Amino acid sequence: MAVLRKGDITGRVAAELGTSRVQGENALNAVLKVIQDALGAGDRVVLTGFGSFSVRSVKSRKVKPIRGDKSGSLITVPAHKRIGFTAGADLNKVAK
Repeated sequence: MAVLRKGDITGRVAAELGTSRVQGENALNAVLKVIQDALGAGDRVVLTGFGSFSVRSVKSRKVKPIRGDKSGSLITVPAHKRIGFTAGADLNKVAK
């Protein structure tokens, strides 16, 4: 199983578009910026067939610390937001 990094994706985007790596990187960066800006504004991003990204609220909860506190006492993780991803139908077919 290989690891595909941003530079690898940039090269593949450039090849798909028939352009240089710089133009492929610019295209990828533009798409990622639009997604990041939309999520920052609280919008949901849906890429039909691929999946959807959304900002999700996580409630405050008590958990045992992973390291440090040896007493086993619970600590409180404050409520926060995180980015969630739900795979689309076409992406799910790849995993099977």
